Amino acid sequence: MSKVQILLSKDLLIHLSAEESVELKSGLQEVEQEIADHWYVKAHSQPVTSDAVKDDAHKKEVESLQAELNTSNSALAAAQKTIADLQKQIEDTKAK
Repeated sequence: MSKVQILLSKDLLIHLSAEESVELKSGLQEVEQEIADHWYVKAHSQPVTSDAVKDDAHKKEVESLQAELNTSNSALAAAQKTIADLQKQIEDTKAK
């Protein structure tokens, strides 16, 4: 089957069957058409045509979106760490 490029908004775990699953990272990915057509992948991605990737304007847009996504993911990770640290402080306070 042919491969296509998609731009994922977040990391995904796709269950193709009871036995088979595929983990996809956020950002620009090249996947089989079957995976790109999966309803959950479609809900969290944008197709990227080969003509668009070759065009400089589209490349810059994809790079800009990737940078924005990376920044957002870093901010999310920092916020999640802060939450975990605060939850630990709460638990430690309750234990005293």
